[in-house]
Amino acid sequence: MQSDSSFRSFRPLVYIVAAGLALALAAGTGFAAKAKKHGKAAKAKSAAGDVESAPVAASVAPSKPPAGSSPKADLQKSNASLKKLFSKASPSWSPEHDAKRLQMRKIVSGFLDFEELAHRALARHWEEITPEQRSEFVSVLRDLIERNYIKQVHGQPNYQLHFTKETITGSEGSVAATLETSNRGKKVTVEMVYKLLYKGDRWLVYDVVTDEQSMLENYRAEFNKIITKESFDALLKRMKKRLEKTD
Repeated sequence: MQSDSSFRSFRPLVYIVAAGLALALAAGTGFAAKAKKHGKAAKAKSAAGDVESAPVAASVAPSKPPAGSSPKADLQKSNASLKKLFSKASPSWSPEHDAKRLQMRKIVSGFLDFEELAHRALARHWEEITPEQRSEFVSVLRDLIERNYIKQVHGQPNYQLHFTKETITGSEGSVAATLETSNRGKKVTVEMVYKLLYKGDRWLVYDVVTDEQSMLENYRAEFNKIITKESFDALLKRMKKRLEKTD
């Protein structure tokens, strides 16, 4: 794995192109990328049982996956659908472009659990806000991730994503993957791990670990910092401002 400064500057791109999910997340809100520096601290707090990093009960209870269910196969299917969509060029003003954007959002929503991500990222703060605030937060987070993702991938990124080993324990799963792409003419290989829950009739991603950095832990650290120093409303206001900039 490349770890020099050129890779660190490339990190947001890594997040977005990974199965159309990881990259959408770190660059998605602008918070995870900023919170990279909190990664090691977040891990240390988690190991010490810090309340901000403690597991949060799922907002929608996961269910037992049926025999033969495969998170790896589900991710491969989503990635194939996205890459096929990337290959379809269309002018930004055309009806085809709008249809492409809608299809991208549909695919991303099909494998990313926005509510689980929001719930776990807010940790104990989730219980401190109203149902209406929770709904609005999830909606804004979804729009940030999806809009930024669509903006980033419009250039049809050239990458290969190989899903390797999958592990299933009850309703939880993890899938290891290797991303191969290039940065400034140099080949880059990145190891990744997707964390998923089985809900309803499919596997949904709620976290991606890249370069030993958890996207979820980064979000949690930065969100907690803003809420603690200011307020939940201040965090939501910042996110809405970022959303305006992505239009």
